[in-house]
Amino acid sequence: MKFTRIIAAFSFIAVSLSSMAQYEGTRVYDRIGHGDDSISTLGNIVLYKDYYKANDFQNAYEPWKAVLTKAPCAEVSTYAYGAAILANVLVKEQDMTKKKEYFNELMSLYETRLANMEALNSFTKVSKRATRGDILARKAFDYAYYGAGVADNYSLDTAYVMFRKGIDLINAEGAKEVPGFVLDKFFEISYHKYLANNDGFREQFLKDYMESQEACQKMLGLANEASDPAAAQKIVAQYDPTLNRIELIFAQSKAADPAQLIAIFGPKVELNKDNLAYLKSALVLLAANDCDTTDVYFKAAEYAYNIEPSYESAIGIAQKYYKDGLLTESVQYFDKAIELCKTEATKANIALKIANALTKSSETERALTYLDKAVELNPAVSGRANLVRAQIYASTKKFVDAINFCDLAASEDVSISGSANRLKEKIQEVKQKHDEYERQNAAYEAEKAKRKKEEDFWKAGGAQ
Repeated sequence: MKFTRIIAAFSFIAVSLSSMAQYEGTRVYDRIGHGDDSISTLGNIVLYKDYYKANDFQNAYEPWKAVLTKAPCAEVSTYAYGAAILANVLVKEQDMTKKKEYFNELMSLYETRLANMEALNSFTKVSKRATRGDILARKAFDYAYYGAGVADNYSLDTAYVMFRKGIDLINAEGAKEVPGFVLDKFFEISYHKYLANNDGFREQFLKDYMESQEACQKMLGLANEASDPAAAQKIVAQYDPTLNRIELIFAQSKAADPAQLIAIFGPKVELNKDNLAYLKSALVLLAANDCDTTDVYFKAAEYAYNIEPSYESAIGIAQKYYKDGLLTESVQYFDKAIELCKTEATKANIALKIANALTKSSETERALTYLDKAVELNPAVSGRANLVRAQIYASTKKFVDAINFCDLAASEDVSISGSANRLKEKIQEVKQKHDEYERQNAAYEAEKAKRKKEEDFWKAGGAQ
């Protein structure tokens, strides 16, 4: 009999533990305990939210903390509210000891959420479920944003490692998005690490730049799939300013100085001439930073192509042939780059890359041909193609056409509307300066002609 009772007791414990891990189909009332505790928790949920709405974060703190302590799986929003409440009381607190306590509590909040992640996800819509990467990336943001001058032994290295762990997990787990503000802060931390160690961190900083830029562009691309214009604009409002700031920080860093990149990658390409993964990475970084007409880039392309032909290496070889004046061979390898892609969408993207490469080489007519090919392969890239057309026409001083293509690009693809509008503003500035120069030059030439006529008149004897 005792043995049976022991088994029954263990069975009850197992069921209880299982129910703690899974709350699928439950309501908040089912997740806050029973009796007086549940009544108290419900009251505290209402109380802290009311204080929060009134921006009274200090009074929201205690009832919120009571909810987290007694019912950590009551609501997913407990963690979002908690992060905001702790951040606000932390910032306003003058006493450093208490400030540190709030900061440590903020960091612990994310650990508590990680510990309860499966239980919280069990009653959350699939599209809204968090991953470890999501949580760790947000924790990294709060560490970097609130930790400086507060956290014991705060360091850029710690912040960077936290960001990298979270973002790497997001990439591995296929999470829906990295918030724009997280990408913004991550790249800022990467930039400060680069400032502290230019040569040692330069290559990683370049990779962080490209990764952050691509993440923003990927999210902006989702704006085209949004169900309505308001939803599309919401995405653009979050990621376009982030992309712009990343671009500005990168330009300010001068990390892409061609001479320094060649000095760094030259020896490394030779050392890794049999390492396909490294060669592909070097090709991407060099091409993205205007080093795709250098011998280092050409060598990396040749080594990589000999190991395994790819569109990256084919473009590099095409660029080399073009520089050597072998146009027929150059076209063959550009076309080979497109052939090496498996889907029409990818082929279109590579055609755009080729057009960009040719634009840098002032081969505008051939660039326009590949833009047409890109749109033919995938009409969805029309907006991006028109953005490149705008750049081409601006470089040939056809400013009105360039501006028109900026407007067309923005209207066709909301994801690049911010970039198109910024380019348009730059073109308008250049046009204004060019027009002023032309006016001044015309006036100068008119005055010059007038004086010449007068000189000729007097040389001919004046009024005789």
